[in-house]
Amino acid sequence: MWRIILPLLALCALAQAQCRFTRPQVEGTNRIFMVRLQNRQLSLKRTASSAVGEVLQMWCNARDIQTTTCQAGQTPGFRPPLPMTCRAPPAALTTPVQDRRCPATMYRVGYNVGNNQFLELYRACFDTRAVRAIFVEHQVYAKPFYITRPCVQFSSDGVISGADEASYTVRNIHATFRRLFGNNQNFIPNNRDVIINRGHLAASADFFFGDQVCSTFKYVNAVPQFKTINDGNWETIERWVRNSVRGNQFVNVRTGARDVLSLQAGAGSRNVFLSGNRNPVPLWMYKIVRNSNNQPIVAFLTLNNIFARQRPAAPNFCQPVNCPMPLANTATAGFTFCCNTATFRP
Repeated sequence: MWRIILPLLALCALAQAQCRFTRPQVEGTNRIFMVRLQNRQLSLKRTASSAVGEVLQMWCNARDIQTTTCQAGQTPGFRPPLPMTCRAPPAALTTPVQDRRCPATMYRVGYNVGNNQFLELYRACFDTRAVRAIFVEHQVYAKPFYITRPCVQFSSDGVISGADEASYTVRNIHATFRRLFGNNQNFIPNNRDVIINRGHLAASADFFFGDQVCSTFKYVNAVPQFKTINDGNWETIERWVRNSVRGNQFVNVRTGARDVLSLQAGAGSRNVFLSGNRNPVPLWMYKIVRNSNNQPIVAFLTLNNIFARQRPAAPNFCQPVNCPMPLANTATAGFTFCCNTATFRP
């Protein structure tokens, strides 16, 4: 009996054995982690480990692909060993794609690997005329650690102009607020401190490998967001989403912005745009989390206004429900509602 059971146990252990990526392996590799499917098509690696026997296609370009295999042993590991580099690692492309869900232009961000195959990391619905990100959709996988971000330089991909890019600078934001609200305005007190930054919709920390992290630094994936809100409740929400995923599972996330922030100007109020009548500062930011079967889990809605004097009433498109974690109830951190996913229509 034991002669039968022991080999079966060994086979089960082998089947469950994993090669888990280490921080030096991920941070030291500038090639793109891919796998080849049964139909011989390439697919982006998204999980933080490989099963024994999985062959990684370490992609630099169509003519430069190296392979490494997760091999069994007392401590399973990759052979040849990681990290792997190449001289000219590719950057993620941003290309338009037909998608009826987007009322403007839908862009897909990813890699063209030849043979009419594009490997997509996320999609961004973006209004090029208004310079306005409407929403971004991506998947969040479990990860054991966060790598040091290998890049922080945003790219426009020809989608927005240089002037619209420059509208995000601290100096230009200060000048814009003085133009809108007068030289004595107190909203943005100087041209040195960052008050509004480029707020990611698909967070860089939602991705595991270096190239995927870098792919998020694109203007189609950014909105003007108040820094303390980005670092406050919004950061808490993003961490909760990442911590909700286990093993090799993932959740589907749509993150978007709507309406335009309006601030008091004398007896009236003025809408805030950073580039003429373009690049609006959104009033609300939202995040809808769905499981891998696309069933809704939770919807978050955050007010993007650090100058709000009190917590506002929930807008009519959000029926408030209890949040799954505690959130600060201040304007500086971003007043936040959790909304009934069955009725939430941002």
